[in-house]
Amino acid sequence: DVIDEFKKTNNVLYNSAWKSQFLSGMMQPIMTFVGNLGYVGVAISGAFLAINGTITIGDIQAFITYVKNFTQPIAQIAQVTNMMQSMMAAAERVFEFLEEEEEDQITENPVPIENVKGVVDFEHVHFGYNPDNIIVNDFNAHVKAGQQVAIVGPTGAGKTTMVKLLMRFYDVNSGEINLMDII
Repeated sequence: DVIDEFKKTNNVLYNSAWKSQFLSGMMQPIMTFVGNLGYVGVAISGAFLAINGTITIGDIQAFITYVKNFTQPIAQIAQVTNMMQSMMAAAERVFEFLEEEEEDQITENPVPIENVKGVVDFEHVHFGYNPDNIIVNDFNAHVKAGQQVAIVGPTGAGKTTMVKLLMRFYDVNSGEINLMDII
C-alpha cells in the first residue's frame, strides 16, 4: 500500500534525521572536551615542570593560551562543517522542489463560462477549520463587477481565510459563495 510505503520511508527519514541531529549536537561538546583535555594536560605537565623549576608560571599561561588558540579554530571549523551540511541538505530539498514538474490542471468536461459579470456574493457564510469552532459567523458581502474591495482587519480576523474560501481551498460549513452568478 501507499500508506505502508509512506510509513517505511518516513521511519527511514526520522531515523536518519535523528542520527544527524544527534551527531551535530555532539560535535560542539566533543570539541570542547578535547580542548579541555589540552588545558588539563598543559596544567598538569606545567605544574610538574614548574615544581622542578624547569619552567615558570608565565610559561604555563603561554602554553594554555597556545592550546586555546589551537583548539578554537578547530572547533569553529567543526561548527561551520555542521552548518554547511545542513545548508547542503536544505539546498538539495529546495532544488528538488524547484525541479518538480507542475501538475496538469485538466478538468474533464469543463463548463464554458460566457458573459462573465464579475459579481461575488458571500451569503450567510459560516466557516471553521474545525467544525466545532466556527471562526467566520454569518458573513455577508456583495461585490459588484469592477468594484475594488479591501479586506482589512487585525491579525486573526479572517482576512486570509476569506480569500482561501473564495479560491475554494476550503469549503464553507454553511452558506454560499457565488461567483459571477454561475456557481
